[in-house]
Formats: sequence, C-alpha cells, structure tokens
Amino acid sequence: MDRTNLHHVWKAILIGVALVVATACYFVPVLLVAIGLVLLVLLCARVVYPGRDRYIPNLYARDIRVYDDAYRSFIGHTLSDLRACRIRGHTLLSEASLLPGLCPQDSDELLLDLGAWIGWSTRLISDASGRPVYGFDTFSGLVEDWQVDDQAVVQRGTFSLSEPFAQRLIRDTGVTLHDGVPDTLGRKVRFVKGSTYETLAPFLAAHPAAPIRLFHMDLDTYESCLHALETCKDRFIEGSVLVFDEYLVTSGEMLAFYEFQRKYELEWRYRAWGLEIMEMNVEMVTARRKRGVYYLLWIVGYGLIGDGSYVWKFLRRQFWRFWLGAQISDILFLLAVGGQRKSVSIAITGLGTLRPNAEHDQADG
Repeated sequence: MDRTNLHHVWKAILIGVALVVATACYFVPVLLVAIGLVLLVLLCARVVYPGRDRYIPNLYARDIRVYDDAYRSFIGHTLSDLRACRIRGHTLLSEASLLPGLCPQDSDELLLDLGAWIGWSTRLISDASGRPVYGFDTFSGLVEDWQVDDQAVVQRGTFSLSEPFAQRLIRDTGVTLHDGVPDTLGRKVRFVKGSTYETLAPFLAAHPAAPIRLFHMDLDTYESCLHALETCKDRFIEGSVLVFDEYLVTSGEMLAFYEFQRKYELEWRYRAWGLEIMEMNVEMVTARRKRGVYYLLWIVGYGLIGDGSYVWKFLRRQFWRFWLGAQISDILFLLAVGGQRKSVSIAITGLGTLRPNAEHDQADG
C-alpha cells in the first residue's frame, strides 16, 4: 500500500542531476565556484530577511500575517508539531492500514471518504483497512470556488469527471462509470452521489448511532469542510482519526478544523504529515509504460507550475519566500519529493463539549 513509486522516480532524477552537476564541476571548476557564491549569497540574505518562518511549507505564497493572533499562534504550533511527524508515504493509506481488523463489535463503525473523485481513494482505503468505505462526491466538480492562496482560486466545477484529464485517468486506471458514478471494481465500497450539503445528513440518519472511525476530508473548501465537520460532530468518538488532504491550505481545511476544535473544546493530537491523495491516482494506471509517462508529466508539472517552481522562478515572490524564509529542513524536505505534502492526520483524544451529557455536567457544576 506504499504507492510512492513516483517519488522514487523523482529521487532518481535528482541523483542523476546531482551527478551531472558534480561531473561538470570536476571538468569546469569555475562552476563550483559560481555555485558556492550563489549559496553563500543566499545564506547571507537569509540572515537579514524579515520573513523567516512566516510562510507555510508547501504554500509559501500565503503570508500568515493576514490572520488574527490566535490563528497565527495555532498555525505556528501546528508547523512545529507536524515537522516531528512527517512520513514518507500517503497519510491516508498509512492511517487506513493502521486501523484494527474489523470485529463484530466494530461492525457499525463508519469509514467516510468525502471527495472521492474517480474513486481510488475510497477503494484504496478499503484495500488497506479491509473494511467497507463510503465515498461521497458530486462527481461534477467543486460546489464552490476554492481560494488556495493569496493569488490562486480554483473555480467551482473543477475536478468534474467530465474534464479531459479525469476522463483519461478513468480510462487508464480501468475505471468505468455507471450513471455518472465510478464502479466499485470489486471493493467493499459504496459511492454516494451529490453534494455533502445534501447527502451527508440523510446518510448518517440512515446509520443511527454509528460512530465514525475514519473521516477523510478531500472536499478542499473551507465551507464544505466546516459543514461536514458540523454534520458529523455527534458521531466522532475518542479514537476517531481525521485525515485532511489539503490541510496546509490555511484558508481551507486547517481554518475549518481550527474553528471546529475551538468551538467544541476538543482534545486531539497530530499523527502524521505526508503525501496527499491526488498523485496516488497515477499509481493505479494499469499499463506500465503509460504509468511512466504519467510520472514524467507529473514531475514536469510539479517543477513548472507546482511547488517545485519555487526553486527556480526567481522573478516571483514565492521564490524569495521559499529560499529566504523557509526552514532549511523544509527546503530539503520539499526538494526531495516530486509532489504535494499537505495531507495531515489527527486523532481525537477527548470530545470536549461533544461528549454526551457534557452540557448537563457543566450545568450541574
């Protein structure tokens, strides 16, 4: 269940580039001097740069000074905690594989995948856990605009299964659609079509008192995330694991969880920070040659328009924020992966005011 071959390819490319550069420096020593001078200038500039640690790993386009003091403090503590629980693989698969085997007393526990897209996240959760999983999606794209950072907005309707990229990946990963819904492909999964604003509450009503063991959030937007948390709040238990695919988008899932946990005084802890789910779909391409092409296209895209572009687009603000403001460990961390690391898992350790009879207990006190 590792599904990280794309990153092995990326690291092999990095090693190849390093060897070429080292060889060039051996034969043309002036190149070594030039590289050394560039590194020295960057190190000196970091000393005087006023924006140290002000930006978000993977999203150095967002300046956390736009937020109030309480949320900035939350972000700061978050980054400190996450750096201690980085993992190499996909956060979702790691958490799904750690779930205990299904016992009769756990048979009513729910595993929810909110934002299933073409369905591989839902199927692979089931593969990793051996449990039934419910995947929710409109299958027609985002239900609202998604403000990713200070500049980028992903428009409503993006990620529709009718888009050319989705259609190609559907075909190349062996998925078929039935009435606009992906096939289960033999897994213990069920897909629920429609906006979670409309489908999530009726689904929970049809499963009365069933606790949520795994909650995967990939709806992306702040509004959808907060709504899903509020809708599911009475089904969370101590030990529920919440996986947020785009947690480091601080105007989205992180903000929604921050407000949710503060409102209900939850007790919780971070468990893992790793790879998000989107690139895992590439791992499911059935033809090896096509999969290799997808790897290369993904890596090129990462380097040209993704986080990898921070490395070389020196005329853009993100370049300076990355090289001058990021922690050295974050720079090395991000350079070593050919994809996004925004996925975070959280374990609920105390229910706060969500605990049954909590309000009565407070009144008695």
